[in-house]
Amino acid sequence: MLDEKKGKWAEELPFVLWADRTTSKVATGQTPYSLVFGAEAMIPTEVVIATARYLLQNQESNDRILAQDLDTIDELRDLSKIHITAHQQRITKAYNKNIKVRRFKIGLELRKAF
Repeated sequence: MLDEKKGKWAEELPFVLWADRTTSKVATGQTPYSLVFGAEAMIPTEVVIATARYLLQNQESNDRILAQDLDTIDELRDLSKIHITAHQQRITKAYNKNIKVRRFKIGLELRKAF
């Protein structure tokens, strides 16, 4: 099974990158695509197999929604920065709970045991 896929990673790479860019990240709470473009991406399958989300769109409503998303992209990015800071604080707290503080007194020396 793996032998037939060997060497074809370059053909699969765009699909893997698309999946990564349209998946919400824990640190930001948003997809990288939405942080860059200000709108959620529609996966290619939704265009090929028409879904309600695709069928209910028309050019006027799409333009209106895109304009609204561009107006709120700065707010979205600010919320992501807040989310990142909170995530970093949670990680720091989880890491520091296992840290033991040791105080060294002046005059004592450490010796290497042989």
